[in-house]
Amino acid sequence: MAVQVSLDTSANPPVTVNPQIHDVNNGNQTIKWERASNQTFTFTSLSGLPNPPFGTPSVSASEITVTDDNQNNGPAVYYAYTIVVTLNGKQYSTAASSPRAQATGPSIKNK
Repeated sequence: MAVQVSLDTSANPPVTVNPQIHDVNNGNQTIKWERASNQTFTFTSLSGLPNPPFGTPSVSASEITVTDDNQNNGPAVYYAYTIVVTLNGKQYSTAASSPRAQATGPSIKNK
């Protein structure tokens, strides 16, 4: 399942993701972010995910992918991230977030 990304330039934050917390099971998987329906922005960057367990993000105009070699066998670990998109030459991003025991912003949950 891909994470759907939306841009609303009048909202705070302007960029949102659905689901906000993306669950990833143990093992090597690829996580994909794509534009939600009727969105026309281009992806600019994905930052904040540590390497390891995540690989280097692959960013194209229409999607971002990253590998996750999740070897977590203990309690769930949350990894906060930031996505930046560009529309009409201006950049917009998700809310700034930081790793914590239970994330509330955009994050990957390795369980």
